[in-house]
Amino acid sequence: MNFTITNLPKSEVEIEITIPFSEFEPHVKKAAVLISEKIEIEGFRKGRAPYDVMKNKVGEAAIYEEAAELAVRRTYPEVMTGIKNKELGISEDFTPIGRPEITITKLAPGNELVFKIKVALLPKISLPDYKAIAQKIRAKKEESAVGDEETDKTIRWLCDARTQLVTVARPAQKGDRVEVDFEIRHGGVKIEGGESQNHPLVLGEGRFLPGFEDELAGLKAGQKKEFTLTAPEDWRDKAFAGKALDFSARMNLVQERKIPELTDEFAKGLGDFASAEALKQNVREGLLREKKEKETQRVRALIMEEIAERAEIEVPNVLVAGETEKMLAELKSGAEQMGMQWADYLAHVKKTPEELQNGWQGEAEKRVRIALCLGEIARQEKIKPAEEEITARANQFLAQYQSPDETAKNIDAKQLKEYARGILKNEKVFEFLETV
Repeated sequence: MNFTITNLPKSEVEIEITIPFSEFEPHVKKAAVLISEKIEIEGFRKGRAPYDVMKNKVGEAAIYEEAAELAVRRTYPEVMTGIKNKELGISEDFTPIGRPEITITKLAPGNELVFKIKVALLPKISLPDYKAIAQKIRAKKEESAVGDEETDKTIRWLCDARTQLVTVARPAQKGDRVEVDFEIRHGGVKIEGGESQNHPLVLGEGRFLPGFEDELAGLKAGQKKEFTLTAPEDWRDKAFAGKALDFSARMNLVQERKIPELTDEFAKGLGDFASAEALKQNVREGLLREKKEKETQRVRALIMEEIAERAEIEVPNVLVAGETEKMLAELKSGAEQMGMQWADYLAHVKKTPEELQNGWQGEAEKRVRIALCLGEIARQEKIKPAEEEITARANQFLAQYQSPDETAKNIDAKQLKEYARGILKNEKVFEFLETV
């Protein structure tokens, strides 16, 4: 067996392998036997028909194609292992990634077998001064603080979330929750999407066309009203911006919202809080932790974006393609979690999966560059999580499921540990960059 290696752009190589006929012939004979085991030939038991009989029965080309597949399956791992272990005269690092592309270039009776393997390699990475970059960006980290207004806003949200709704027979007024049927027309023609049944809203929140909620105030359940409103010039639907719209509405339900006040009793009902002030302090501390975490993530992102942008890397296309596949899977999962069918989502955005992926090429390459740089920093700084840390993190992932024992049966333990290893390694790299 002989081979030559040609370097290609984007961290890819092409390996041309030549197998002399003397080495290829045993594969031809084995291929004939394997084919004969699958078909019925009169006068012969399966697997016992002579080569010439098989050649006449299925054609010599079919035998050679089967033989080529056998030879490639056996030779490919031998060549790749030999190159990786530097047993075949290749001195540089050689780490294949992704699936190889294999092409048979010469296959004929009595001749040598020649085929080519195109494969992407883990690229060489030349990092910038990542320590200096981290120090520069960390110097611009913003201090996190929480004001009374933010705390009060969250407290109001907690109170609103525990609002009691009481159906009333009186006219609707500001602050009430109501349900209405309505229809919108322009020039006597109902506009697209301009109709709703039992539409819920809170009067006074201003989440509809300006003036709409004011017109509903004063209506009791069962009452109807027609009115005209002019859409603002900057209205989101440009087709009707600045135009007069005719409404017909029917009030179906009026509910008074009884929002609890912040008292010691209310605070105790939410958890282990001795007083309203203790609840406010807990909310303030929670908001502060959240702000600090967001700022930490923002700074981490800026550090890695600059490192990745300034690093010298020939990013393999296979990694970019793999990242767009991952992004597509994430989007599909998100859409389904919101109750949308994937086909309906694609119809809504008017895109095919391929068009979505094509539009993500730049972002996908950016993600890949960051991941490669994180790995290279870990290699250079010898950053490795301990095995007990990896096991603990993997168990944390399993604990998130309702039935960890059942989930563990359906999850590849080795893959889960590798995933946990990658997450922990990246965390340790970020921790390193936050202290250098």
